[in-house]
Amino acid sequence: MTAHARLLGHLTAGALDGEDRGHAERCPACAALLAGEASGTAPVRAEWLAAAHQELARPPRPWWGLAAGLAAANAALAVAGTVFMVPTNWEASTSPHWLLVAAVVALAALAVGGVFLALAPRRLWLDGALGLAALAPIALLLAADGHAAAPHFLDGMACLWTVLALAALPLAGGAWLLTRAAYSPARAVAVGLISAGVGLLVLQLTCNDGSHPHLLVFHLLPWAALGALAVLVRRALPTWSYAP
Repeated sequence: MTAHARLLGHLTAGALDGEDRGHAERCPACAALLAGEASGTAPVRAEWLAAAHQELARPPRPWWGLAAGLAAANAALAVAGTVFMVPTNWEASTSPHWLLVAAVVALAALAVGGVFLALAPRRLWLDGALGLAALAPIALLLAADGHAAAPHFLDGMACLWTVLALAALPLAGGAWLLTRAAYSPARAVAVGLISAGVGLLVLQLTCNDGSHPHLLVFHLLPWAALGALAVLVRRALPTWSYAP
């Protein structure tokens, strides 16, 4: 049930509560309905209620269509970022190529396929998204060759900014899609890690520094921080639907 439908049902039944009034403060259309209720203009109120019921009767867009749009955007952003930064790690790394391929596949599955798992209504699919997220750092560290490419440790700050920059648009889109479902911290974490996974994927192909301290501080630390940030962003946004 959406927040609009909840308020409309309570308004029709005369059972408005604080959550309904809080939603009306953020929604001009629902605020107009409550204003009509307070003024006691029954004919206008009936007309508004009829229009609201008609609007709510329209079928919502399927979740998988919106998820496909976000997944395609993540894939396009990853390709653009890789081309712009030049994929040199394949030749520079001394790790076996099959490990590099496995890491790229795991990160691509997280950044693209993970979108469908995180936004799917079923809890089991969300668990799959969190499982992919748990696999990503393992694959990243196993594929590393342990060699530091930069003379100074803080030279790796460029990788940290890359993760943050490439996560901005995916996180914004994912947070907006999350407002179409009931608030779930686990789902928000998954979307945050998936969004940051775009940067991890690009860096796996373009960053030649395979030392574990570099990967932990400048790749995985911002990735995990964005997962936590997504919870705060989602909590600050309104909820437009109370679907699971």
